[in-house]
Amino acid sequence: MKKIVFLMMLALMASTAIKAQNNNATLLQPAGSYIYYGDQAFNLKQCVDFLATSNHQSAYETFQSGYKCYQAGWGLFGAGLGMDLIGSLIIAFGPKEGNDAMFYSGMSCLCVGAAAVLASIPTIFIGYARLNNGIDMFNHAQAGATPQAYWTIQGSQNGIGLALHF
Repeated sequence: MKKIVFLMMLALMASTAIKAQNNNATLLQPAGSYIYYGDQAFNLKQCVDFLATSNHQSAYETFQSGYKCYQAGWGLFGAGLGMDLIGSLIIAFGPKEGNDAMFYSGMSCLCVGAAAVLASIPTIFIGYARLNNGIDMFNHAQAGATPQAYWTIQGSQNGIGLALHF
């Protein structure tokens, strides 16, 4: 009896693993700065265009909002670094004596630039999170709602034991 149960569990796990390998060709898989769909490699803009033509509107909207947030974060980061550079140049090459206005304008530029750089960090992370959520939504819709086998610890009349749900 134990051998039969063991063979049934082994067959179930093997079929689940084979099914998961076959579905990977139709899923979006991020790797570095590219997103792969089978043999095709997309950058973020191409992936937005790909999702626009797919039938997954919610995944497209989530991914597109993540892409916009990601772009805004990097734009904010660049603008902040530019303001820091301008403020540093104003302070370094401005008149040293008798002109406090140049010093204060340079310090203002430095403060605004530092605030922009600090604000860009969570914006970029939120964009990445939305991008990943859009990919997950697309992959979940592609894979369908196929039930997965999973283990739980359950109580019964006979005591506590390990249960396999499939």
